[in-house]
Amino acid sequence: MILVVGLGNPEKKYEETRHNIGFRVLDVFAKEVKADFKISEKFNSEIAESTLTFPGEKKHAKVLLIKPQTYMNNSGDAVSKVVNFYKLRTEDQIIIIHDDLDIELGKIRIRLSGSSAGQKGIQSIIDKIGTDKFIRFRIGIKPEGGQLKPAEKFVLEKFTTTEKRVISEKINETVKLLFESIDNGVIQTSI
Repeated sequence: MILVVGLGNPEKKYEETRHNIGFRVLDVFAKEVKADFKISEKFNSEIAESTLTFPGEKKHAKVLLIKPQTYMNNSGDAVSKVVNFYKLRTEDQIIIIHDDLDIELGKIRIRLSGSSAGQKGIQSIIDKIGTDKFIRFRIGIKPEGGQLKPAEKFVLEKFTTTEKRVISEKINETVKLLFESIDNGVIQTSI
């Protein structure tokens, strides 16, 4: 089983914000695999399940998608419940998708481990599961010229019209990378 976690904040007012990129990627991925999200009180998350079959191969992969409903800064509460329940290996069975304020808008970086770099949702996961050895798909939200507002405010704002076009493309690109990674294994990269 592969656990794919999209980070974000629940509530309609956060749907189109920079911080909710992880949720948006999972929504597109779930649509591609025809999986429907349902609320799980047990895991305090929206959850969808699917079994992927790869063309031309006799290979299947069970995928569990979760969108924690704990708000970004407490994402580890929900993730640790799922990891412990399913007894998942952190280094190769968990993929976290999230926004990254230190990366230029639209850049995608895949890391296999490392510190949170100040991303509070990632720090919460590290704290709750006790390791930083898990896969991350980091999607850059840093605007050209940098952001001038406090990070806490900036990440909760909606993308500008120009940024929306870039981000829509990058969400689709991230979904393709996710399929490739589940099929062939994850490779640390920056694109």
